[in-house]
Amino acid sequence: MIETIENDWDALFRDYPEIYDEFACVEMRPPIAKVINTYFPLKGKVVLDVGCGTGAPTFRLAEYARSVIGVEPERSMRDVAVGRARERAITNVEFLAGRAEAVPLPDHSVDMVVAITLQSLHNEENIRRFVQEAERVVRPGGSIVTVNIAPTWYGGELGPIIYGKPRRLILLPDEEEKDKSFGGLGFSYRDFDSLHDYGSVEKAVRTYGFIFGKKAIDYIRENEKTRIKFRYRIHYKSC
Repeated sequence: MIETIENDWDALFRDYPEIYDEFACVEMRPPIAKVINTYFPLKGKVVLDVGCGTGAPTFRLAEYARSVIGVEPERSMRDVAVGRARERAITNVEFLAGRAEAVPLPDHSVDMVVAITLQSLHNEENIRRFVQEAERVVRPGGSIVTVNIAPTWYGGELGPIIYGKPRRLILLPDEEEKDKSFGGLGFSYRDFDSLHDYGSVEKAVRTYGFIFGKKAIDYIRENEKTRIKFRYRIHYKSC
């Protein structure tokens, strides 16, 4: 297998769902689902998890919610999610084929729409279509919540290693677009930090390094790095 995909997320989703699953299931302090539940209590709610991948966020949300519906376009990712649910005998989740812009659910059928690091939210049109679809399926009084990497924090604390420049200069075009687009659609935001603990240098290289590139791999090995801090931004709106 190749050493790294050098930030090619499409290849990761399509060809390496097991590595994505291992990366997504890394121990986080605090976990994203716990943060969501703190600010937007999930007890008794039906939650839609858009772009659920291999189900890592779905299963964590299901610890708090009445039920969670994961929607994912990549069949290879859904297959992993379904297998995980079966292995763990988790009965309050289901997984459907669909996209952020075309959710296979009736109008006003969920209490909350959640999208955690959804890769398709990278320009104004995609964000507008996602929000339009989310507003269609969420019940009156429900919420739409997205969690993405905060501006200048792509790659977490190793961003400057990956890009070779100070963090304040690491602003990807789509990061600025997200804030502007969500703000224009009536969303508020708040940031939080989370520490990803990979447990070993080997696992950090196999997952984080495989995704983020050779510079990251070299730095992890040279510094025996097993924990990497990320900063996330929650955009949220009540309907």
